[in-house]
Amino acid sequence: MPTLRQRLDTVFLGYFISHIPITIAVDVLPLLPTEIIPQPLLSLNRFLTTTIGDPFMVIDRTRTDLVWFRSLLACELFVQLPFFFYAVWMLWTGSSRRHLWLLMYGVHVSTTMAPVLGMLMFGDINRSCDERMALGAMYLPYLLIPLAMVAVSFTECSRMLGFTADKRKKD
Repeated sequence: MPTLRQRLDTVFLGYFISHIPITIAVDVLPLLPTEIIPQPLLSLNRFLTTTIGDPFMVIDRTRTDLVWFRSLLACELFVQLPFFFYAVWMLWTGSSRRHLWLLMYGVHVSTTMAPVLGMLMFGDINRSCDERMALGAMYLPYLLIPLAMVAVSFTECSRMLGFTADKRKKD
């Protein structure tokens, strides 16, 4: 039977594998000119923004109120997307280096998702409570899974560095 850590590594692997096409086909669209986006992806974007009511994924260069969010998307494209491939490799091979990298990634993403979720829940976005809850549920895994990475990886990095409960009592 797999250990909890092995099961979590499988969850993390699935997270990164699924995040690659999501980043390419969904998350970068607000950064691109409409003219170069394939029609099926524009339709997907319209579904997210009109049917689900996602206020962030709007493709509209005139929306200066979304510059902060678009800067997060640019970071996802240029920093996180290349890392996703490395993370998949590390998790697939069971690399012992994965914990430090997952710790850094988890902290970074957790701190970027906090304002996104805060805006969805408490910001002035003209959405009903039910719509806010549905959007929050859609975005919440992108906070919870990285937080789990932080917890697991912090524990593992501490263990690897020799910071155990017994040592702290002696110091």
